[in-house]
Amino acid sequence: MPGSVAQEEEHVMAQSGGYDVVIAGGGPAGLNAALTLGRVRRRVLVADSGQPRNAPSAAVHGFLSRDGADPAELRRIARDQLAAYPSVRLLDTAVESTAPAGGGGFEVTLADGQTARARRLLLATGLTDELPGVAGLARLWGCGLYHCPYCHGWEVRDQPVAVLGGDDAAAHLALSLARLGCDVVLAAGGLLAASDAARDGLRAAGVRVCEDLVLAVDGEPGKYVRLSLSPGWTLERRALFVHTAFRQRSDLAVRLGCALLDDGAVEVSELGQTTVPGVYAAGDMCRTPAMPAPAAQVVMAAAAGARAAVVIDQEMLFTDSYGGPGRLAPARASRGR
Repeated sequence: MPGSVAQEEEHVMAQSGGYDVVIAGGGPAGLNAALTLGRVRRRVLVADSGQPRNAPSAAVHGFLSRDGADPAELRRIARDQLAAYPSVRLLDTAVESTAPAGGGGFEVTLADGQTARARRLLLATGLTDELPGVAGLARLWGCGLYHCPYCHGWEVRDQPVAVLGGDDAAAHLALSLARLGCDVVLAAGGLLAASDAARDGLRAAGVRVCEDLVLAVDGEPGKYVRLSLSPGWTLERRALFVHTAFRQRSDLAVRLGCALLDDGAVEVSELGQTTVPGVYAAGDMCRTPAMPAPAAQVVMAAAAGARAAVVIDQEMLFTDSYGGPGRLAPARASRGR
């Protein structure tokens, strides 16, 4: 009978004091999703461990009306604004585990021992950057050492910079900075491993290549970076850029059975749906197969959270009103692992 699925879910939720949506992660994606859902009176729990990826950064860039904002202040404002929506609850703890619940939905266990029931899950737990094994990099991360020309390139335009690495990804990063008028040195840290096409591009852009080993990095945050190279000389630049590796901050997606793409990003459809029914993802932890890499910009994460929230709300509305999800379907697993 139409509506029976929704009625069963609603009965289970009412009996357990559950939520329509539990959001794991309170960064831009999770908080914007909570705002969107709160505005249509969805019952939402946001569980956030308070470890944002952009915490070391001094400013958010590329976010219209918030360009140059302090990331911590932006997060504080967002959380304050959510207080206006009584159906949204924020907890300063992480989602520890999830499991399918009898009668539909999910059982969620938080790191502080609390439990909750949810009809749907939104994963917004983000990524952790893994820096190369060069001494001194961690101290300068976000304040002299950067990874994104869209986020930090403008501030070092027309100035001397270095890029750490010798593969095609590092070469492409160097080219992205050269077009901003930067005097770029590609510190390969050994023999250049870039392709012939990348080498041609570097030469055409006037990017110098240094193949000496990079032993350590120091400097004054926000002012200069100094590379110590073998055999015993230093290179001082305004900033250093690096193409970082990353890993999932949480293994929730893996334990839920969500498909991953080759780079470890969670696979989602254009609507933010993972390959597991009822589980969605947003922010830099995920991407569609067509996107070459997860988007790191705050504005993109916030937009992805809003879009996923609308899809979640409409999917539940279809279920509540017509007894099924309509035309909304999970992502189709492709080359995930």
